[in-house]
Amino acid sequence: MKSNFNTILVPTDFSEKSLAALQESFNLAKLTGLDITLLHVIRDAGSSIFSMFDEEKSRKLKKEYEDQYRDELVKIANEESEKNGIKITPMISRGKEYDMILKASQLLESKFIVIGLNAEPFSKNKNVIGSVTSKLIRRAKCPVIIINNKHGFDGCRSILLPLDLSVETRQKVSNAVELAKLFKSKIKIVSVIPSGALSIDVDKLVAQMAVSEKFIRKENIEVSSEIIKRKKEAKSIASMILKYAKEQGDIDLMMIMTQQESGLFDLFVGSSAQYFIRNSKFPVMSIIPKQLGFVSIIP
Repeated sequence: MKSNFNTILVPTDFSEKSLAALQESFNLAKLTGLDITLLHVIRDAGSSIFSMFDEEKSRKLKKEYEDQYRDELVKIANEESEKNGIKITPMISRGKEYDMILKASQLLESKFIVIGLNAEPFSKNKNVIGSVTSKLIRRAKCPVIIINNKHGFDGCRSILLPLDLSVETRQKVSNAVELAKLFKSKIKIVSVIPSGALSIDVDKLVAQMAVSEKFIRKENIEVSSEIIKRKKEAKSIASMILKYAKEQGDIDLMMIMTQQESGLFDLFVGSSAQYFIRNSKFPVMSIIPKQLGFVSIIP
């Protein structure tokens, strides 16, 4: 049964990670009943190598270039559609990549954007994500699922839900519940107590997690929660959460917020969000607080 949304948008530049994102989107499409739109953005070629030739030659080369990518896009869409039994519509656009992805997601009323990680090629900091991914997770009106690695498990056994004391926590719990019902998955709540945290704040966090766990359990979803004390040798709170996820062995999706959470620890803003996205071995779903308006996608 379809939701009020029309499609899952999968941008591709034909790289290994973008094609892995397409593979990851199949299970989501089957569960939601949504079609997939496979989008390739051709960058504006005004200042590119084509400008080295005269107008007629430039136009001819540009057309050959576009035809080549259009043919490849159609081929992939047709082959994967036939293989997986999902309608995949190829779409070509021209312009700035992140602008065209955002416009397409709004035009098509996309429920999700599933994208392979766009890393910053010249950055010395390996935890920095590329400009396309960064702008998407800050501006997209729908959830963005970022794929950094080809994920081996077909489905979602457990959703990792890092929480703090922010107001947005309640929204994030509700969103996780919707997804857990969709995937028939567990939810694992985790939070890290920084060194030097006040006891009153720790008590508040314990109470908040207990309330969240009770709410999730009332929705007939299997849930567990754990509070971890930050160790002195730990590089960051984000690294501890990913270490926890690895030890669990069944985490298939992590949910983060990418605007500042104004609560106790401000976990998921700036470098922390980028660290999660660059270092996670499983998909990371990025959500903008208060703008999501998560409409039920449960049949």
